[in-house]
Amino acid sequence: MKKIIKKVLKSILYIVGSFVILLLLYIIFNLNLFHKTKAISKPEIKTYLQHIDNDSSDPFKFVADKFDKHSVIFLGELHKRKQDLEFFSNLIPYLYQTKNINVIGWEFGATEYQKDADSVVTASEFDRKKAIAIMRNSNYYWCYEEYLDIFKKIWQINKSILQPDEKIKFLQLNKSYNPKRWDSPNQNIRLEERKKSFDNILPDIVEKEVIQKNKKILIYCGLHHSLTKFKTPKFFFLKDNDGRAGQRLYNKYPDKIFQIVILSPFPPRWSLYKELTNSKNIKYVYPFDAVFNQLYDTLKRPFAVKSNTTVFADVKDYNSFYAFDKLNGIKFKDFCDGFIMLSSFDKVEPVSFIHDWVTTEEDLNQVKQVLPDNDAKQIKTIQDLINYINPIGDFNRIRNFHSMKPFWK
Repeated sequence: MKKIIKKVLKSILYIVGSFVILLLLYIIFNLNLFHKTKAISKPEIKTYLQHIDNDSSDPFKFVADKFDKHSVIFLGELHKRKQDLEFFSNLIPYLYQTKNINVIGWEFGATEYQKDADSVVTASEFDRKKAIAIMRNSNYYWCYEEYLDIFKKIWQINKSILQPDEKIKFLQLNKSYNPKRWDSPNQNIRLEERKKSFDNILPDIVEKEVIQKNKKILIYCGLHHSLTKFKTPKFFFLKDNDGRAGQRLYNKYPDKIFQIVILSPFPPRWSLYKELTNSKNIKYVYPFDAVFNQLYDTLKRPFAVKSNTTVFADVKDYNSFYAFDKLNGIKFKDFCDGFIMLSSFDKVEPVSFIHDWVTTEEDLNQVKQVLPDNDAKQIKTIQDLINYINPIGDFNRIRNFHSMKPFWK
């Protein structure tokens, strides 16, 4: 018996020891020991700038031109950056005037309120209260003025369009966020709710309302949802395989989809670990070794670049979450189809709070219905709800993400 126990213990120690060794090797593999970020030289800057044409690199023209060969353009954002929303807002009339694009879609409204959205953007007068209700009922905490402004921008454009079938359609591509169901202790409720996620419902709506009708659409959403070719990493070399809206559409219609990233700070290489440990100290990093940030400092204007442009295609990112499980980094051409650099990161501002987000007890009670019971019980007043949402905390996080020291200066 002692010999058997000894053999069993020895086997267990062998298995545990092997696992620990493999885990250590895996950690070392992801420590990024052999790459040092450095400033690009003046000759390199000159070479790069020779491939940034003044005309085609204009962000507005860059997006518009992609509709010549594609039906669906994804514009991926970090979220809650004022400059991004202002660009998106101004892009809508530009696309209508230059390419007759009259379908705009986004992540921040629920498809069950599509008829309400249609009525807001085609009404004779702008109904701010109704537009806020659509956003609030879609996601109780997405209380940002610059997102609301998109409703008003489309309404303003539609006022000048006489033919009803030529007016801009504003597609709401998400579903209402219900945290009570999303995080329900009942597994069946939780799974049912998550099957209806944005990534799952967007492809069907776009296929039905755009592709099958031979129309074209600009989709504004979070960067991860916009991913097409690139698959985000998980632990132990696993990847998020075709779980994103962009990936699903791209797999079915590869020639119709073009993904553009609005360049922003990237989450750090070990952000997966930091999220698992609930770390509050997540310092974002410059994407692609800050090559494009350095070019912006020279150009001092917004610019856009296709990722297959020869001089840029092999520019690598080593330090971000996207390079996790990659020994030699990820290439720009493998990450997206193109990007837009709108502003120096230190100049980026957060969006602003909608002060009339909730104004009545009826509004307040409607929000409380979707909150977990314990949270709803603690919210007695409108101010309690605003404190619970904590928009100031969001604004501070955006500022913190962008407070990176420019190593090249």
